[in-house]
Amino acid sequence: MEKTKLIFVGGFLGAGKTTLLAAATEQLKGCGAKVGLITNDQAEGLVDTHVLSMDGSDIQEIAGSCFCCDFDGLMEAALYLRDTVGCHTIIAEPVGSCTDLSATLLQPIKSYYAQFFQLMPLSVLVDPFRLKKILKNGKDTTEGPDYIFLKQLEEADFVLINKVDLLTPLEIEQLEKQLHHKFPGYSLHKLSALNKKGIKEWLGKLERVKNAGGRMAEVDYDIYASAEALMGWFNATFIVSHLDSYLVPWKDFSLKFMMLLQEVFQYEEIVMGHMKTFLKSGPSYIKGNLVETDGDISIEGTPFSGPMAKFTLNIRAETSPKNLGEIVEDVIDAYKEHRIDFEIDVLKKLSPGKPTPTHHFNEIIIGQ
Repeated sequence: MEKTKLIFVGGFLGAGKTTLLAAATEQLKGCGAKVGLITNDQAEGLVDTHVLSMDGSDIQEIAGSCFCCDFDGLMEAALYLRDTVGCHTIIAEPVGSCTDLSATLLQPIKSYYAQFFQLMPLSVLVDPFRLKKILKNGKDTTEGPDYIFLKQLEEADFVLINKVDLLTPLEIEQLEKQLHHKFPGYSLHKLSALNKKGIKEWLGKLERVKNAGGRMAEVDYDIYASAEALMGWFNATFIVSHLDSYLVPWKDFSLKFMMLLQEVFQYEEIVMGHMKTFLKSGPSYIKGNLVETDGDISIEGTPFSGPMAKFTLNIRAETSPKNLGEIVEDVIDAYKEHRIDFEIDVLKKLSPGKPTPTHHFNEIIIGQ
C-alpha cells in the first residue's frame, strides 16, 4: 500500500481551522481522494467533529488530551483511517492552544512511522486581525496566549493568512511585510477558508515542498503551561426541549443564546478564543460561530423548528472554567420562564494542564 499523506493544520483558537479542513476535504474529494480527518480537544463534546461529519467524512476524535500528550492515540487513529478505512489523505487539527508540534509530533512521525505516512509540511493558519494586534508593537510576547500564538508561527513550514476576503489589498501587503520582517524566509500563503479561495493552490504547494517539519520552536514549557492555564474550556451537550412541546425556531434560539453569552463576555471584558454551537434534529442542523468578544456571530444551516433538539456548546475564553460555567448557567436560567428545558448529556469545564508530550525530539529528522 502506498504511503498515506498526513497533513497537520495548526493555528490558534478562532483562526478558522475547521472551516479550512472542510474546504480542503471537499477539494480533495473532488479530485477523487478518500480523505480522513482527526479532530482534537481537551474534552469530549467537540462541535468541530459534528460539523465535519455532516458531509459523511470519516472522522476520528482524540478527546481528553492534546495530540502531543496522546501520541499513541493519534497514531492509532491515523493507522485506522489508513488501513481500515483506506484513506489516501488524512488531515489532523490539533488543539488551538497547542504548539511545539514539530518536536512532539512531526519528528517522531518521521522517525517511527515513515513507512506508513508521507508527512506534509506543517501549515499554521492565522487570523489576520489577531496577528495585526500582536505584531503592532513589534516586540516579542513572552507570556500569555500570545506567546503560544507566536510559537505556532515560529515552527511553521507554511504560514497561512486566512480571511483575506475581509482585508483590503493594502492591509494584506502591510501584513505580509510585517510577517516577512518577523519571520524572514518563511513561506506565506493567502486564502479564505470560508469562500474556498486559495485552497487548491495551498494543497498544490504542500505537494511540491519536501521539508516537512523543517523548523522547531524554542518553547519554554513553564511559560507555555501558564499561558494555557489562563484559558477556560467549556464543552457541553444538552437535550433542549420545550416543556409544552411547542415548535421552537432553532435558528432564532441559537442566535439569541449566543448573543446573551456575548453580552456577558463584553460586560465582564472577557477575551474570547471562540464560541461554537451545533444544533441538530434528525438530518437538520444549525451551527454558530463567534471568534472574538466583539465580533459578529455567524449562523449557518437550514432553519428548522421542533419541540426538541440536541445542542452542543464549546467556549474557549480567558477566564476560569468556574466562571464560564456560571455564565452559561445564568443564561440557561433565563430560558426557564420560556418553558425551555436543558437536560445535560455532556458537561466538561477545565483549564489545560501542563503539557507532558509522549515524545520530544531536539533535532530535526532528515529524510522526509
